[in-house]
Amino acid sequence: MPLEWVGEGVDEKGMMNGQPIVEVDPKYFRPTEVETLLGDPSKAKEKLGWQPKTSFDQLVDEMVTADLNEAEQEKMLLNN
Repeated sequence: MPLEWVGEGVDEKGMMNGQPIVEVDPKYFRPTEVETLLGDPSKAKEKLGWQPKTSFDQLVDEMVTADLNEAEQEKMLLNN
């Protein structure tokens, strides 16, 4: 479906033949920070046979490494 995108941010719309087909609705926005993020993969495992490729420990290691790298880059930028 060829759409012409007009506007920006919450005012952006996907238009076709001069009619809006896709519009942003702020009521579906998710807060930037939430208290608890909790997922349950059991349905994907049961219905799709999905299995994770990354263990929880590996995920934590990747996240900590990424945070440390970002902190190191910020430190370098502040010092130079």
